[in-house]
Amino acid sequence: MKKQLHVISHTHWDFEWYFSAHESLIQLIYHLEEVMDALEKGEVDNYYLDGQLSIVEDYLSACPQHKERFCHLVESGKLKIGPWYSQTDQLIISGESIIRNLQLGIRLGESLGSCEMLGYVPDSFGQSMDMPKIYNGVGIDKTVFWRGLSTDVYPHREGQWQSEDGSHVLFYNIKDGYYVGGQLIYSDNAISLTNQVEKDCLSHHVALPLGGDQRFVDRNVKERIALFNQKLADANIDSQLIESSYDALFASLAEQDLPMDTLSGEMIDGQVSKIHRSIYSSRADHKRLNDMLERRITLELEPLMALATRYGIGYQPELINNLWRTMTRNHAHDSAGGCNTDKTNKIIVERFEQVDQTSSAARDYLVRKLADSQPELDNGTRLTLFNTLPVSREQVQDITLSTKSPQFTLSTLAGENVAFDVTAQTQHYNGSIQRNPEDNDPNGYYYQTDIAVQYALPALGFTSLVIQEVAEKDALVLPTVLGKHIENDRYRIDYQNGELNLTDKQTGQHWPQAFTLRDGGDDGDTYDYSPPENDWVITLSFSHAECTTQSGQCKQQMTLKGTWLLPENLEARAQGFRDTVCEYTVNVTLTNDEQPLQIDVTIDNQADDHRLQLVINSPIKAKESIADTPFGFARRPLFQAQLADWRERGWKEEPCGIYPMINYANLHDEQTSLTVFAQGIKEYEVLIESAEQPSGTLALTLFRGVGWLGKPDLLRRPGIASGQQFKYIPTPDSQMKGHQHITLGLHIEPSFSPATAVQQWQTWSVNTPYYQSQTLNQFTNTLKYFVMHPLDTAVKDDDSLFALDAPQLVCSSVQFDNNAICVRLFNPSEYSIENTGTLTVEHATIKHAAETNLLLDTLNTLVVDGNVIQLGDFSAKQIRTIKITLD
Repeated sequence: MKKQLHVISHTHWDFEWYFSAHESLIQLIYHLEEVMDALEKGEVDNYYLDGQLSIVEDYLSACPQHKERFCHLVESGKLKIGPWYSQTDQLIISGESIIRNLQLGIRLGESLGSCEMLGYVPDSFGQSMDMPKIYNGVGIDKTVFWRGLSTDVYPHREGQWQSEDGSHVLFYNIKDGYYVGGQLIYSDNAISLTNQVEKDCLSHHVALPLGGDQRFVDRNVKERIALFNQKLADANIDSQLIESSYDALFASLAEQDLPMDTLSGEMIDGQVSKIHRSIYSSRADHKRLNDMLERRITLELEPLMALATRYGIGYQPELINNLWRTMTRNHAHDSAGGCNTDKTNKIIVERFEQVDQTSSAARDYLVRKLADSQPELDNGTRLTLFNTLPVSREQVQDITLSTKSPQFTLSTLAGENVAFDVTAQTQHYNGSIQRNPEDNDPNGYYYQTDIAVQYALPALGFTSLVIQEVAEKDALVLPTVLGKHIENDRYRIDYQNGELNLTDKQTGQHWPQAFTLRDGGDDGDTYDYSPPENDWVITLSFSHAECTTQSGQCKQQMTLKGTWLLPENLEARAQGFRDTVCEYTVNVTLTNDEQPLQIDVTIDNQADDHRLQLVINSPIKAKESIADTPFGFARRPLFQAQLADWRERGWKEEPCGIYPMINYANLHDEQTSLTVFAQGIKEYEVLIESAEQPSGTLALTLFRGVGWLGKPDLLRRPGIASGQQFKYIPTPDSQMKGHQHITLGLHIEPSFSPATAVQQWQTWSVNTPYYQSQTLNQFTNTLKYFVMHPLDTAVKDDDSLFALDAPQLVCSSVQFDNNAICVRLFNPSEYSIENTGTLTVEHATIKHAAETNLLLDTLNTLVVDGNVIQLGDFSAKQIRTIKITLD
């Protein structure tokens, strides 16, 4: 049968890169004028606009006069758009962010006439193992991608890709890149092009994508196809080119009974294309910001908005959508990776700052509105504590209070005393400011006190405590100093001879030099880490640190302060010079609850071209590593077999042991499991002595500093430069000069439980908002200064919207949609679970409950018993969304 080469006209439109989105918009405006003109004249049958809608939104905002023309071409099927809002990264972006990206894209595409239901990711730096179930969840059953799949894993271009829950998509792997069809325009060698794209194909229907980065529409495509077909006929080659689309290609594939195997797992191999398996630490400051904002929107603000609807405070869907539009623009693969020019990275930070200010103001407004609508207390003032997770929490939290007196007590509404630690106290002035502070009104002073307190919080709700100021003779108890160790019921940390040693009091294990820092050179670029030829890896010592400790009833903390000498740059490192002073502070915190041991590292980085890692030295003998994925976890080898001869095999990039993570990484053996949680760290590796030996040494990349967007011939990535291969583009901001602050958590247990890991990460990393009823400090947040009406109906002293009792499930989001609460749950384990638990609505009657897809469209009705929903069975790593309408 004659082979059909489907010529698919498209463009790949990087949202931003070595140019900004503002600059690219100008090209886009004139580009789309040419595309629409070519489609209307029949010069091109159809055209795929890169599968992302953010650029369409920008175009129609700049050229609203062409909306009707644009939509007509979409409705006719000639101009193909969607389903993404932006071409997202899949490996370091949260699962909820990926879902919201598709929600925004599909809804926008449908509003403009039609949306291509194709998982189209032609340039993302790897494919997450969770994508088939995410695709299926929004109604997508086919995908096209380029990077990440090696022939060692799967030798063909077509196949079925399956998630553990049974979801699957038909995939097509464009191994030669989305730009391979350019040869149809620029070369007359029809035989060479045909042989290239037909290689490894099972089907006689073959994709020939014709496009490129910000590439113009090829208006002579019909003539070139005719020319190539003539050349193939003259050479008696049994192939022909046809002008086509991905829809037509997949329809043709579906008609054949191809001997396709089923593929599962992630695709992060750099055999046929660069995968940039160390981009996860480029611009680490961006990764930390993104992580913080993903947590705030999905696990604080959205649940809080849903809770507020109970009291008549209207949900603001467009406010939420605008936050996600801004966030997902930063999730485009280049933007998320940080492989951009400095001017583009500044715009990325500006978008993060916009989301930061808007989301924090919305959260603070709702917390205050609810708390200020609670009844005034007869004795003392109210402190309202909120919990935005659907499970109860009883953990130590840090709170700042404002009081007229330096002494006060905390109690329940019933008068029971609540213990707390004072960690700091300062005096402030709230009168009219004077040029000379000596002229201040002596009665205008008050105290701000930082406390640590442990108190039970209801599931997705709030509770109240009472603050009572007392006479100065009842002085507050300050934390005691222990010396050079801290401990709680679980761990003991000792600072001895410049080393931090850990004792696990539960097992009796002693971990000498449990935490060290490792600094090495980085001769790479913003795409990849690469060691210099003359590297000098330095283990940073705490031997000259100033060590202080504090121990209270709730929290214990050890602080190490000092300086490290680092090589100024690669030249100094090669010569063995440590000539640059970098100040550091390391805080190790233990709390009297079930929370992880916390490590905070702050360093004033003044050195160039280096990588700083926190190394955890455990006695574990792990044979693999584990890290979380958008909705589950991946098992990864300590040593990838191709590492031995990747250059001889012609791989584009070294298949090293550097891997992505979203929130945690784990090592375990039969006796012990170590899970390290992060707030924005996205890269880890397991340090090994040989390919055959197990290891318990886990290194997390805190940050790396490099000065170039693309360099050629790296040790880990030979050949042409990544990115812009014709020009060295300096990126001095990517050297990460200045203060870098990184937070990690550590938990040791007998065995690894994926549900427990995610639940622990959530309770540790998701803030617990609070509000103190007081007028002393009008600047606890930006909006506090402005007056606010309380609600017409008083808010209760405590409340809970609903409670999740399903220990083996994780709640990834609580949304409010069309007057219903939407709760997304998933099973992160590799095994199916029967009778997973219940979801119980508090103080309300469930009118209707249903299960929905990821677009929140109803799939089936659920049986409700009073105010309780039985969640039933979950397949391995399955995602389900429950939609609840209250009476």
